[in-house]
Amino acid sequence: MRIWIFNHYAAPPDCAAGTRHYELGRVLAAAGHEVTVFASGFSHFSRREERLAPGEKVTTRTIDGVRFVWVRTLPYTSNGYRRALNMAQYAARVLTAQRRLNRPDVIVGSSVHLAAVLAAWLAARRRRARFVVEVRDLWPQTLIDMGALRANGLPARLLRLVESFCYRRASAVVCLLPGAAGYLTAHGVPADKIHYVPNGISDFPRPEGPGRTTGPDVPDRADPADRAADLIDRIRRFRKDGCLVAGYVGSHGPANGLATVVEAAAELRAAGRPRVAVVLVGDGQEKAACQRLADRHGLDDVLFWPPVPKQAVPAVLAELDVTLFCLRDVAVFKYGLSSNKLFDYLACGKPVLFASNAPGGPVRESGGGLCVPAESPADMADALAALAAMSETERERMGERGRRWVYRHHGMTALADAFLTAVSEPRTEERR
Repeated sequence: MRIWIFNHYAAPPDCAAGTRHYELGRVLAAAGHEVTVFASGFSHFSRREERLAPGEKVTTRTIDGVRFVWVRTLPYTSNGYRRALNMAQYAARVLTAQRRLNRPDVIVGSSVHLAAVLAAWLAARRRRARFVVEVRDLWPQTLIDMGALRANGLPARLLRLVESFCYRRASAVVCLLPGAAGYLTAHGVPADKIHYVPNGISDFPRPEGPGRTTGPDVPDRADPADRAADLIDRIRRFRKDGCLVAGYVGSHGPANGLATVVEAAAELRAAGRPRVAVVLVGDGQEKAACQRLADRHGLDDVLFWPPVPKQAVPAVLAELDVTLFCLRDVAVFKYGLSSNKLFDYLACGKPVLFASNAPGGPVRESGGGLCVPAESPADMADALAALAAMSETERERMGERGRRWVYRHHGMTALADAFLTAVSEPRTEERR
């Protein structure tokens, strides 16, 4: 089967970005399917062009059997009008780029943003392919609940129209959030059209090194391996000084609520409680504000570090004593979570401190960590103190419970089978 996936932010594991479709794709490619991912060469995480050489508008590389088609899009530095133009340009350029390829059997339009989904519908219509929507983020509901859009404003109403249009035209809707089916059915999506295929953890052998690659080389970037090695050295120095080291690896965006982590570290310092060093790895629009907050509190044991590539994340996580996952208290999270980094945390076998009001979740289900309310520095500080008071053996046992659970329930091989079923199987009325 020929499967195309329109995912603006998709990436292989050589940088700090989402690798869901690379992981699913390489499992499916090994089974004989042809998977092509259309993505932007401009990275939302590093805020620079990472894939295309100067003057190029499109380039193609095949990595571990997954073909990536990268298109050039407008650079931006914040969530303003240039990012909106970047999204629109992505949609336009993938529609041009897809013309040179053989007709697919199915085209998957994957949110975050709806321009990618709408482009997938247009391409599917032109190529007479099946059209599938994948809901990774509930737009525009997330934007409304985050306060970025007014519920009755014109932009939100227009996005609602596009959302409903795409759901109606899709032969299937793949959702990543465990509670998203309730949202989707409330918006008119028939239950037989909905397939739950969450994120997961790789249980499929990866080639040694960066992977088998064909196509033009990626433009030179600063060596990320050196960056990860330096970070590991800093973590070891914290531990040598007698600190419990708690770490976060991921986006520093408005929804992540990392100010809570900084405030918790300040509470621990003020109370003279066990020494805990906090390492925050990544980038995003809230990073500078969090750094200023740490400076105001004089926190020399809170370390901010630039992003590391996905393939370096396991080595970094292995050095930590505790991993940190936090989110703001936002209404849309009532539909649950399917976070890549949360599964990475559990797979590394270290306890997870989960600070979120989202219901259920793998940390609660697995017993692989401690759970506290969102946006509560006091509760987070108490949990960090409790983890510091545990013996290393107790923390290892807790982490091992999470590791076993995530490989049993979220292995990528089984998820790839579920994804293939979702994109292959026509709805009941289509079979009649």
